[in-house]
Amino acid sequence: MTAQPVLKTDLMQTRKVKPCLVSSELNRELNEELNEELNKELISELNKELSKELKKSTQSKFSKAAEHYNTHANVQKHAASDLFKLIKPGFNKSKVCVDLGAGPLVNTHTLQSMFSSVVAIDLSLNMLQSSDLTTTKICADMDNLPLQANSVDVIYSNFSVQWSANFSTLMQSLYSILKPGGQAYISTVVEGSLNEIKTAFAALDSNSHINTFNSELHINQSVQNSGFIINSAKKCIYTDEYTTPLKAIASIKAIGATTQNHTNTRQGLLTKSALQKVCSAYPLINNKACVSYHVVLLSLEKH
Repeated sequence: MTAQPVLKTDLMQTRKVKPCLVSSELNRELNEELNEELNKELISELNKELSKELKKSTQSKFSKAAEHYNTHANVQKHAASDLFKLIKPGFNKSKVCVDLGAGPLVNTHTLQSMFSSVVAIDLSLNMLQSSDLTTTKICADMDNLPLQANSVDVIYSNFSVQWSANFSTLMQSLYSILKPGGQAYISTVVEGSLNEIKTAFAALDSNSHINTFNSELHINQSVQNSGFIINSAKKCIYTDEYTTPLKAIASIKAIGATTQNHTNTRQGLLTKSALQKVCSAYPLINNKACVSYHVVLLSLEKH
C-alpha cells in the first residue's frame, strides 16, 4: 500500500497585533520607526487583499470555463506532452505524484499510468468535478497547499504556476513538500505570451488587456534560490491558429485565462465598434490569427 501525502491538520490561526504610535514627547525617532513598520504592514495587508481578489477572480473564470476547457486547450495539450517526455522512466510505480493545477484532470489519467498514486489539486472545484476519473482530488490554492513537508515524491504541473501570487515563494513551498530526491516537472507561461492580442488592443487604448507574466530570468532565479537542482530548462513557443481575430481573442476566455494580475486594466465590456477596431488591428500570418504562448519547461530535483 502506497503512502499518501500528509495533509496539514495542525494549522493554527494567528492574529497580528498592530503597533501603537508613540507620543511625540517620548521619542520621535522611535515613533517614526513604528510608523514605518505600520505602513509596511498596511501595504502588506493591502497586497494580501488584492491577492485574495485575484484568486477569487481566477477561481471564478476557470470554473466557468470547465465544460469548454478540453475543447480549446490545444496549446496546453502540446506542452503537457512535452512535459511528460521529461519524466524519468523507471521506478515510478511506488511513488506518489501531485498533479498541481490539475484542472479537469486531462493529465491525471496519464500520470496514473506512471505512478502508483496521483493526487489532483486545483483551485476550481468545478474543474475537479468535471471529471469522473477516480483519484484523490483536493480543491486548494497552490499558494497555500495543505501538504506536509517531505511527503510527496513527484510534482507535475502543466500551464498552472503562472497563476501563483508569488512564484518565488511557491517554488520554496514545492521544494519543502517534496521528499529528498523528489522530482518536479513544471511548465509555466512567461513574458512574451499573447503578444498578438496585446498588439491588437494597443489600437484601442494604452491599458493592459492581458496578463503580465514572469520573465524567463525571474523563473530561473526563483528556481535556483529555492534550492532545486535544474536538470533541464527549455523555452518553447506554442502557437494556436484561428480563422478570425475574434475567435483568437475568444480562445483565452474559453480556457479561463482572462484573469488580469495587475491594476492597469480597462473596465467594462467592449462596444461593438471597439471590438471591430481591435479585430482590424490584429496581426495576421497567412490570413490566420495566431495566439502564441512562450513557455518554460522545467525538470527539477530536490537535493
